[in-house]
Amino acid sequence: MNGQGIGTSGFADYCNRIDKMPMDPNERERVDKELDKIYNKMEETSGMFLDVEGTGLYELQSKLNHSCSPNVEIVFEHSNFMLTVKALRDIKEGEELFISYLSCQLNCSSRHTRRKFLMENYLFACECSKCVSQSGDPDVTSDEEEEDEDMDV
Repeated sequence: MNGQGIGTSGFADYCNRIDKMPMDPNERERVDKELDKIYNKMEETSGMFLDVEGTGLYELQSKLNHSCSPNVEIVFEHSNFMLTVKALRDIKEGEELFISYLSCQLNCSSRHTRRKFLMENYLFACECSKCVSQSGDPDVTSDEEEEDEDMDV
């Protein structure tokens, strides 16, 4: 969940548990592709805010900026309205906290796809460390990348 709504779905909880399971890289890639297919099918029916059960305004959370490599995430641990900011790694004193405005699936997409989505929906060009480090990558959307991979098979 990207923290843009209140609540979570059982499927998102399931995916988070799978993410934490140890598995070899090939199996991880296969599982991620299957979960992406399921999310895409669900999105066709319910829209992109699949995990949202409501909306709310949280003063402190609303001040967190975006990064494609966030150091914190927004969670609703008990599937209620109580928002928690959870560290994803050790954070140094004085370091800015960043969340991702993107879904997990979109955050794994190409730099071009992420920046296109952020520009269209949040009106800014992302210059986070992940985007800067990938600035030499081809400017193709993730769909175009998948089409290229399909042609190589």
